[in-house]
Amino acid sequence: MSAPAYPQQVQAPVQAPGQVPGQVAPAYQPPPPPPMGNTTVVVSQPGPIVVSGQQQMSSHEPVQLTCSTCQQLVQTRVDYEIGLMTWVAMGGLCLIGCDLGCCFIPLCVKQLKDARHSCPNCNTHLGTHKLMS
Repeated sequence: MSAPAYPQQVQAPVQAPGQVPGQVAPAYQPPPPPPMGNTTVVVSQPGPIVVSGQQQMSSHEPVQLTCSTCQQLVQTRVDYEIGLMTWVAMGGLCLIGCDLGCCFIPLCVKQLKDARHSCPNCNTHLGTHKLMS
């Protein structure tokens, strides 16, 4: 048995808007080059960070932001507190045999502590940078 024969369809050419039927469409013309001369590039600098309520901070160092309570542009005051990373470092030192006092070294290293950011004007807690949660 042979395959059925279907009538062939002839597709009409696509016309551009405003083109008269039977007229050939013009060839593609690339856009003209930009004018030569002085070019001004505007780069916007990031503004201060607006913090609403307490949040997870992303810096261990003081940052400049707008306080959500007093609405002032401030550089945060950072207090370092013992956190989970401090305890993990102490436990790790104990496991490798540093249990005669050396395991207390992480208590003196601020990079192993959580950083608590607060406003120097109104003392509002703005956020905490936790190394481990």
